Amino acid sequence: GGTATADFTLAETATTLDQVVVTATGETQRRRENGASVGTIDTSMINLAATPLLSNILSSRTPGVTVQMSGGTTGTGSRVRIRGSNSINLSNEPLLIVDGVRVNNSPSSFFGVGGQTISRMEDFNPEDIESLDIIKGPAAAALYGTAAANGVIQLTTKKGRAGKTRWGAYEEYGTLSQSYDFPSNWGQVGTNTNPVPNPTTAACTFERQVLNVCTPKVDSLMSWNPLEMVSPFRDGWRMTHGLNASGGSEATTYYVGGEFEREEGIYAVNFLRRASGRGNVRMQLTPDFDATMSLGVIRNRIRLPHNDNSAFGPISAGFLGKPFDCSPDNTRNTNPNDITYCGVDSLGRGSFNANVPLTGSFPINNNQENDRLTAGLNVNYAPLQWLRAVGLIGLDVVNRRDEQLFPPNEVFFSATTLEGSKFQNRVRIPTYNMSGSATASYDVPSLTNWRGQTTAGGQFVREDFRNTSASGAVLLPGTGSLNGASARFVVGETNQEILTLGYFVQQQMTFADRLFLTGALRTDRNSAFGTNFSWVTYPAASASWVVSEEGFFPRTDVLDQLRLRTAWGVSGQRPVFRDAATFFSPVSVRVGTVESPGITVGGTGNPILEPEVSTEWEGGFESSMFKNRLQLEFTGYTKTTKDAIVSQRLAPSLGVTTTRLVNLGKVQNKGIEGMATVQLLTLEDVDWTTTLSASSNRNKVLELGKGIQPIIFGFNSTQQHRNDYPLGGYFERPILSYEDLDGNGKITRINCPAYAGTTNPQQFGGPQCEMVLADSVEYLGSPIPTREANLSTGITLFKYVRLSGLLNYRGGYKIFNSTSEFRCSTVLNCQELYDPSTPLSEQARVVARFMGDEVGYIEDASFVKLREVSLDLTAPRSWAQRVRASSLGITFAARNLATWTDYTGLDPEVNSNAGNNFTTSDFLAQPPVRYFVT
Repeated sequence: GGTATADFTLAETATTLDQVVVTATGETQRRRENGASVGTIDTSMINLAATPLLSNILSSRTPGVTVQMSGGTTGTGSRVRIRGSNSINLSNEPLLIVDGVRVNNSPSSFFGVGGQTISRMEDFNPEDIESLDIIKGPAAAALYGTAAANGVIQLTTKKGRAGKTRWGAYEEYGTLSQSYDFPSNWGQVGTNTNPVPNPTTAACTFERQVLNVCTPKVDSLMSWNPLEMVSPFRDGWRMTHGLNASGGSEATTYYVGGEFEREEGIYAVNFLRRASGRGNVRMQLTPDFDATMSLGVIRNRIRLPHNDNSAFGPISAGFLGKPFDCSPDNTRNTNPNDITYCGVDSLGRGSFNANVPLTGSFPINNNQENDRLTAGLNVNYAPLQWLRAVGLIGLDVVNRRDEQLFPPNEVFFSATTLEGSKFQNRVRIPTYNMSGSATASYDVPSLTNWRGQTTAGGQFVREDFRNTSASGAVLLPGTGSLNGASARFVVGETNQEILTLGYFVQQQMTFADRLFLTGALRTDRNSAFGTNFSWVTYPAASASWVVSEEGFFPRTDVLDQLRLRTAWGVSGQRPVFRDAATFFSPVSVRVGTVESPGITVGGTGNPILEPEVSTEWEGGFESSMFKNRLQLEFTGYTKTTKDAIVSQRLAPSLGVTTTRLVNLGKVQNKGIEGMATVQLLTLEDVDWTTTLSASSNRNKVLELGKGIQPIIFGFNSTQQHRNDYPLGGYFERPILSYEDLDGNGKITRINCPAYAGTTNPQQFGGPQCEMVLADSVEYLGSPIPTREANLSTGITLFKYVRLSGLLNYRGGYKIFNSTSEFRCSTVLNCQELYDPSTPLSEQARVVARFMGDEVGYIEDASFVKLREVSLDLTAPRSWAQRVRASSLGITFAARNLATWTDYTGLDPEVNSNAGNNFTTSDFLAQPPVRYFVT
């Protein structure tokens, strides 16, 4: 009946082993229990002013995750890869889950604006996200079933806490700027020595001079840089307004938030406007039953310019233009004997849209409107002390409207564009989720300190795709409606439905809360499987041992904690809708004078088509040292995907399609990942923490399948899927040597015996050649980075000032500089063709291209980039209280400040084909822009 008083002090420490992650069953689990590596990103530790997009948060923070940007156009997406690529034909994008609800994560672009795509991942507001868990491979993702072979990204949104309502408000303003020096367009006028219709040419190249095809005029070497002199760029800007509130009672807590974001890109017709809202409510309905309702809504409006692999784009108009000053007021010198002649040369080359200004495509209206709703109801029921159950009902609906309008008499590229046209597309993509599981926890009889936990459950997912499109041409002037079109009507409709039903069971055995042994099994049935293939099974097993808590482990001042872990698991990737089915396509057939409906075989199905199955093993450790000042994490893994779907050629005599999809391929990924976090200083007025992470991945095609030849694709057919090489690797004939044999300072392809016997043997015959190429193609490199390292650091001074930065390195990969290749080989306006001061190495790659080889333009894309820098100033609490706030701060942030690389193009990170699995090139792409944000 007495009273005892105990005084004690709490000290802050980093106990990463007890961090909580969300599992596939819908429950939470301490990190110490999981035998697989799970990357966790806590958004409270990230400066969101420097990361306006979800992909920015993912990029360069977790080893094993690679985010490849498409470029600098506002509203466009990125390519995300986790531990390499598994599939040849199917998507390699990760599965995306928001508060337990599986959501659509497919690239989104239905109108042609070049190589740009819009990513649905960017729909989600980073300010509403509390944390991200990255489940990196099948070893950890087996229970997610037939969709998780590429890894899983789980978003957990913010929840309320009991207490008085806490309001938060933020304002953001920033600028976007173009920070690159564009190359000039070069040319030289010469007099043709052969009889041609035009006595002069603006493309009197080195080769034509050496061949005596043309004689250059004196002082006629000229250059002109339209992207600099008549720039189509502007300084863009962005702003964000946000407000949220959280609080509640012990019985009910809530979080509500809303945001409006607007970004005006560096082109006058490029913008993004986004309004989003989120509400999460948790209710403790009874002592043993609680429910959480989450609702997120978003409305996007994006307008994209024509650019990135588009003939209408301002980048292409500038890069591929004439070398002479065709004045911006559109007055043209038409005298062919004048060196400032702006017409087409005698070969029909050297001019690209010469009579159209760089902003000539701006009247084209490329709009996408997107309304998205993501809702979920999560329930937890614990009727008994040893038994609990969880359930989920969720829905994700994307309603999209795509529109492309060529207004009549405004786009002066061709007679067709002057006619005007309209394309409209309506898409509805709902994803329905339902899952439930029950878990029993118990002591194991007769085994001291052993506890068991058994979980069983099921999941149902339905993914629909409904699309209706229409287009028409020859618009009535003054109208932007399809009602005003009078020709070339096309109507299309697509309806898809994919169902997945899965069941799972998991057994965990725990000894003294430090040794965890787990086994799991999931089985799936999917409507995209072949009709003669029924269920697929995905087993998994893992072990986690916190060895530092064992009695025999030595207690030292160096090593605080040590956990050893290993995991093995299997996961899958389903075929695409109708890949396994034979189906017909409607056509119109003329019988005599009458048009009659008919059908053709649209696809030859495979009744035994199976999912692609990936098996992964991983092992590693986590440790903390020197009283938690140093934390280390290391993982090694090997992942093999079998039954990869490959297109197999069919005999024409079958009378069906030319190809059919079959499970023939085999792909392997091997790699290592490491991360170290060190508290360099922990003083009263100074705190300095730095994190270094690194990863490497080796991707290889083990088998394409019996009878399958190397699959050639990509720009100018430079990429291949080939046995024993990485997926999408670059292959070309290497340059063996080049030399200026005649001492004229120019490398040309004359005197090359390889060209003797052509239609012009006098031109190419001769005893010596200044360029020597290999006889056969060789592997040059991967299109996806194989090495990555990140250095992030943050230093806090006097509790009120914090300076942080993020440095990113990527290496071990190549990119096809097809912009330079096209300028030099087709448009003939690159410097290497005319300027004798150009290095011989750059001249050599032009000559190799004229000999049919792009090897000189497949360049090392390794780079180091200063991704983020930010300065945070926090006001003293007394200052904040004067405006009735508990805290007040201001941030100055910058993004994409500097890049160090040997790449000769503008930026090695761009990709004109971001929506494709492997096709990678820098073709007339807008490079990343620089952000400054307050």
